[in-house]
Amino acid sequence: MQQTVAGCPPSDNRMTTTPIDQPSDCLAWMQRGARPSDRFRIGTELERLVIDRHGRRLPYAGTVSIHSLLERLASRHGWTLVAEGELPIGAERGGASITLEPAGQMELSGAQWRTITETAAEIDRYYDELDDVAADLGVTFCQLGIDPITRLGDVPLMPKARYDQMRVWMPRVGSLGLTMMHQTCTVQTNIDFGDEDEAMDMLRLGYLISPVLLALFANSPWRNGADTGYASFRGHVWTDVDRARCDPGAFVFDPGARLNDYVDWALEVPVYFVLEERPDGTKQYRAMDGQTTFRDLIDRGIDGRRPTEDDWSLHLSTLFPEVRLKQHLEIRAADVVPANLVLGLPALAKGLFYDVEARREALLAMGDGDRRIDREALRDAACRRALDGQASGLHLGELAPALVAIARGGLTRQHAIERDEAGFEALASLEALCRGDLTPPWQRVAASMAAGAKNLSVFAEPRRLSSAA
Repeated sequence: MQQTVAGCPPSDNRMTTTPIDQPSDCLAWMQRGARPSDRFRIGTELERLVIDRHGRRLPYAGTVSIHSLLERLASRHGWTLVAEGELPIGAERGGASITLEPAGQMELSGAQWRTITETAAEIDRYYDELDDVAADLGVTFCQLGIDPITRLGDVPLMPKARYDQMRVWMPRVGSLGLTMMHQTCTVQTNIDFGDEDEAMDMLRLGYLISPVLLALFANSPWRNGADTGYASFRGHVWTDVDRARCDPGAFVFDPGARLNDYVDWALEVPVYFVLEERPDGTKQYRAMDGQTTFRDLIDRGIDGRRPTEDDWSLHLSTLFPEVRLKQHLEIRAADVVPANLVLGLPALAKGLFYDVEARREALLAMGDGDRRIDREALRDAACRRALDGQASGLHLGELAPALVAIARGGLTRQHAIERDEAGFEALASLEALCRGDLTPPWQRVAASMAAGAKNLSVFAEPRRLSSAA
């Protein structure tokens, strides 16, 4: 069994010792992520709740468990197990990985693909393989932005050291951090940038469209068996997790902002932990004091050693902005949604971000640079009322179809170079949602809960993307 540590991508199993001597080294590390547009790829990350035959969240250990599912994936479908100590906590294969969130939400971090069609094939294969290993155990899966039934005290916990340390940290800095860790699920898409100017345009656009993404993909109206009053309570959760770690500040909406503005923010956020290598080659997380920032590590070192690029990369992964910037960008606003809509996020991102004309049109549609727009109020309206939300004279029910149409134009221009039929199919589903031809996911959840759903089996969805109803 391969030995690594939770939170470190399997491909990063060997630690590097390249030192960070000054803040400009942090900036240079991020700039090295730039690549030419013909090498742009789309990555998709997808979390699902795992349910036992009684409709409860699946525990880590036991005959019917997360542990047994991972072992079956390895033995039947060629995944390589990734362990922390002697316990499997994930798997990897061909540029993709399966990881465990704090309460057993199973996440596929897909490989980087040129087209949505390739992404669809990867997710379909993942669904099929999980259904195969789960079928005779009575295990099923569902895609909900938040667990509407299971209370925090009843969720299973995964044996990952970084999560143990985060559980101690979260209640100190916000009231909803443990909810975020244990009850929520998301779909995320990762995109590339060509240079610093493009990275900042993409960052700004990602923030501008976040309310639209929250509205389109809202799927978390109930929590702890009660109506929250939100279409996306998962979206609201982030407002009280850890503001220092989640909110970079107003520069994200500033057309004049530079990459160094993001770096300066990240340098001032307290460091959760650093990853250290023992003499025997195994690794362990070392918790920090809750006050030491990454800039402090650069100034003072870590017990006589300089912080490294690995330390910087790990630190960036513990920041939770709605658009996260590393050597690529991560679009993180959306609740996970049922299979018939899940490809809408990467398709929308590819259409909007990877076509220069579409990107300009989207920035204009979202009022780029208009300081009269209350972005926080628009985001809150999306969390509360989804496509019916409005603020500062902007109506999300009008912005959403406009952005989807712009994305269709962007995909069409890219389609002249490479065919990507699944991208258009995914956008068609979003268009149907905007027209009212599809029931919004959050309304389906609310209806099931209001009708008296008692366990998560009601929401089980063991099907392929291509056959999703």
